[in-house]
Amino acid sequence: MNKTYENKYFFLINPNAGNSEGEREWDNVLEVINKNNLDFDFAFTEYIGHAEEIVLEQIKIGHRNFIILGGDGTLNEVTNAVLKQNEVNSQEISLGIIQMGTGNDWSKYYKFDNDYQKAIDRFKSKNTKFQDVGVIKYKADNEDKKAYFINIAGFCFDSVVVKATNQMKERGKRTNLAYMINLLKSLITYKPWELKIHINDEILEGKFLSISIGNGKFSGGGMIQTPDAIIDDGWLNVTIYKNMPKFKIVTNVRRLYDGSIGKVKGVRMFKTKKFFIEADQDIFVETDGEIIDYAPYEISIIPQAIKVFV
Repeated sequence: MNKTYENKYFFLINPNAGNSEGEREWDNVLEVINKNNLDFDFAFTEYIGHAEEIVLEQIKIGHRNFIILGGDGTLNEVTNAVLKQNEVNSQEISLGIIQMGTGNDWSKYYKFDNDYQKAIDRFKSKNTKFQDVGVIKYKADNEDKKAYFINIAGFCFDSVVVKATNQMKERGKRTNLAYMINLLKSLITYKPWELKIHINDEILEGKFLSISIGNGKFSGGGMIQTPDAIIDDGWLNVTIYKNMPKFKIVTNVRRLYDGSIGKVKGVRMFKTKKFFIEADQDIFVETDGEIIDYAPYEISIIPQAIKVFV
């Protein structure tokens, strides 16, 4: 690493995160940064995809320590920048977060809180660990593409709810209950997807209600749909919901939050390193809350892909 940047941090602020909390709180975070005499640069994101562009640029300059003031969406963009660039091995780059999003599901895994001084202490101590990153391969315009996710990906009902939640945020309606509101609204109109899933030694065909793919445990602002996921064990945990009456989900909402959803009949859980999803209809996947179109998809895990401040 360039010595100039070894102890330097790049703060990336999403001003819209958490109902504009990123913008409101930056001065308070800045006060703590200056009190601790950190050497740093910073930038504000201005549009979707901007975080990825900024990080790609800053890696070329020499930055290796990136701190996000934002939520899972900003973290996803930064993860994609780190895994897509060819300047250095992704393991040489460290990611940290001061969570400002509406869901903060990745942060829940590590039990991070909102204490700014504790966060700065984490970054200063350089206490890091390697964790896995999921990757989804697909084709777009006859080109091979990859989308990375650091926490969770999902298909069917899961991706439909995320898409509706994103649209709500784009209209300026940001709330911690956004995911739950759209989950209940989407139940009325959702039609199960017809899929062919190749997982381990099985082929599952038919209509499916939802699929949750966990590198981490939490999604949707605190749901635990992949309760056995361990973020650095080299495996993906996949929860597949066969087609079932919608009331069954409503009556089992509690199980979505306490990690016992696997006890519901029609829900199956798998541990895998790679699997495939095909469909004749138009489908899309969500990766840490970001929507990726096109199919078929190959989903796999990259062990120990990235370093995070813990």
